[in-house]
Formats: sequence, structure tokens, C-alpha cells
Amino acid sequence: MISSARGRPDRETPIERATLIKIARDTAAQRMAARPSLLSAYLIGSVGAGEPLLGEATDIDLVLIDSNPPPAPREVIRLTDQIALDLHHRHRDQYTNAKLLRGHPWLGPELAEPLFLHDPTHFFELAQSSARGQFHRPENVATRARAFAALARAELHVGLLPGAEPEAPVTLVNYTQALLYAANAAITLTAFPGGGRRLVMKLETAARKLRRADVYDGFLGLLAGPQVARPVAEALLAGWTAAYRAGQVTANELVHPARRTIYERGFRAQIEADRAAEMLWLMLATWNACRVNMPNDAQQTGQWQAFLGHLQLADPAVYDERVYELSNYVGLVNDLVETWAEDNGV
Repeated sequence: MISSARGRPDRETPIERATLIKIARDTAAQRMAARPSLLSAYLIGSVGAGEPLLGEATDIDLVLIDSNPPPAPREVIRLTDQIALDLHHRHRDQYTNAKLLRGHPWLGPELAEPLFLHDPTHFFELAQSSARGQFHRPENVATRARAFAALARAELHVGLLPGAEPEAPVTLVNYTQALLYAANAAITLTAFPGGGRRLVMKLETAARKLRRADVYDGFLGLLAGPQVARPVAEALLAGWTAAYRAGQVTANELVHPARRTIYERGFRAQIEADRAAEMLWLMLATWNACRVNMPNDAQQTGQWQAFLGHLQLADPAVYDERVYELSNYVGLVNDLVETWAEDNGV
């Protein structure tokens, strides 16, 4: 890899999927040799699915199943500016009733089509065979989509009624999580759910398949709209980078230091493709998480307020209106899920 003095690539070296899989396979073998209680290892995420890289950078999502209590639920390790290992540690008990996992919004899709790496006792193979059966049946798809819709409503502290008054304050964390879950309720009707850098891309694809452009447009509208001028996007990225450097912590996998350059490469790719609006959800979630760990700095506070102002989330009265609009959006997605279920005989 050839990099400039500023740490940004002058010329990208393409990363082969085979290289990423080899890293995952070697890591799994090393971990299983060092910890005999590990039963299985499999690869998920964009590398497992063979999706194109965003900004020529990626996480390698490796799941390790342990017969003993895992040392930690997540572990993020920097390999290079372009690659980080994201280890998901799971206990075998999470797979006890694999058939029920068909309806789990996250674990169900994870079990459906992972890339097997090491499974010497066939523990994972047996669990997968139970979960995979009838995975794509409409009733199971609807169950997973409804689960995401329910999670979105829970973040807003409301019931089923669109535009209902929240029963508790809706924080920015609630706001970003509600958007994540609502988007995945729609995505789940057509594909596997997403998160992080690929969430908005997956939502656009789902909206196109469902012939519901309003689902994609509504999501972007709750952040800043479909267009962000390049000078504005560059300024936002500069502010985000400074905040991330100041607030990154290893204790929070969302804003782990190993992720910064991977996020940044993705944001730059979106800016260069004139799709900067698609970076705003992840930028909001990570910037807000970094602020918890940042010292009080007037310049960075000003950049944060400018970012919130761009999203129309800075003024309390306007923020309340945004929350109301988000509640309506969650209701719209919920109605989409129920209509899809009815159309498919569920």
C-alpha cells in the first residue's frame, strides 16, 4: 500500500477477497489453537457475502463460538489503515434452540449464509441446518422485519400509532438507533439487514425492489435531505475526524481507534461519488458517541453544533418536530411490513 505523508492513499492497492478470507481463517485457527473451548468459527458481514469494498477498506467480521463464557462480546483489532478485525465472541447457549433463530432479526440472517472457517465438531453446522430450514418463508421474513419495527418503536418510547407522543425524552442515541432499526425493517423484506457503512446503500436497494422510494427518501430527509454540497461534506468530515481522534476509545467498538481510517475512507468514497448524504447517519452515530469521551473544547463544540444545525437537530423546538417526523417514518415502515406480510399470506 502506498500512502502519503498525511496518511491518505495516493494510489489504492486493491484488496483481494481471498486475502481477507485467509486473514480470517488464519486468525480463527490461531484462536482455536490457543483456546480449546472454542467450537466453531465463521465469517459474516461484507467479506463473508463477497460485497465490494467501500473506500477500499473493510472490517473482517469473524464469529467465534465458545463452550465457556467468552472473554468479551466484541474485540476490534487494527491490522492496517484499510483492514480491521472485528471478533464477535458467542457462547454456545445462544444456539441452543436454532429453529427459533429463524425469526431473530440479527442472528437469523447471520446463520443463513455465513462462510464456514473451522467447525471440527460440526457444532455450527448442526445449528445452521436447523435455523436455515424455512428461513426464507414469508412468515419468518415477516417475523424478523416486525422485530426490527418493534425495536424502532421502542427507541422512540411509543406504541404502534404513527406520530404518537413519546413517553420519555428521545435522545440522539435513540434517534440514530430508531433510524437503524426502521431501515432494517424494510431491508429485511428483501435481503439481510445492514449496519454501519452499508446501511443506507442497503436501504436504497430495498426501496427500489419494494418500489417504495419514500422509504429511502424519508430516511435521508430525517438527516439533511438527499444532497450535501461537496464543500459542506468536506467541512463535516474534517470536524468529524477531529472529534473521532479526540473521543475514540477501545472500550466502545463503535468508536474504536481501529475503525477511524475505515470510516474515513468510506466517507471519502461517498463524497467523491456525490452521495455524501449517505454518510450522515453513521457520522451522527459515531460523532455523538465520541463526544462522551471528549474534553470540553470550544472549537469542537462549535463544529458539533454546526453539524447538528446542518441536520436540523440543534434547536430544541426543531428537534422535537424531527422526532415527530421520525415517529411517522417508523409508522410508515411498520405499515410497509404489515402490507408485505398480508400480501404474502402471513
